[in-house]
Amino acid sequence: MAKTVGINQRISIPVMEMAMKASLDGVFTPEYAADLAAGEYQGANRIAKARSIIGKLTLRNPLFEYVQEHRQAYFEAIKYPGDKALVFTALINATYMFGYDAMCILGKLFHVQEDVCTATIVSRMSSLYASNRTLPNGLYCIMPMYIEAGLLSRPVVGVYKKNDLDIRTDFARKKKKKSFFINNPMLDEEYYECDENSYFEFWK
Repeated sequence: MAKTVGINQRISIPVMEMAMKASLDGVFTPEYAADLAAGEYQGANRIAKARSIIGKLTLRNPLFEYVQEHRQAYFEAIKYPGDKALVFTALINATYMFGYDAMCILGKLFHVQEDVCTATIVSRMSSLYASNRTLPNGLYCIMPMYIEAGLLSRPVVGVYKKNDLDIRTDFARKKKKKSFFINNPMLDEEYYECDENSYFEFWK
């Protein structure tokens, strides 16, 4: 049975950052999320969808409690471009397995080649998510978020390159690992060698 894509609208990294700060400050509300969504989309239906996604990515994120417990480390980490890329892609992938699967596939491809094209990603992802219109739409949401976070670059339309990330904080590394184990709950977090998995190709 094919997996469900889940995400159907892109949320910008600055909006995620503002929503996370509001969540950590205890002032995040559906109305605030709607205001943020209205800055990116028009129409009540699209704004409502974006508002829901913003909440899932931040206050209702499986990693939110960890971020809350390490509030100062979070704010320190996102000062650095490489760490910020890991932190925000971890938030995305902890919320949507679709993002996790896309990153695993990208990691495998970037391990053996410098450039990856959209057609290759769609082909690999279709084995997990079937070939329907929600798959390219999901990638249209996820890939620009990865680019904006700093994980990837797009030298030409439809072609992606992996950015070299300079990771400075333990918080960013640990958060990335936690997003991996959220998607792999049967693995032992203490003993599993994360660096052997393609999901971690981006910080090697």
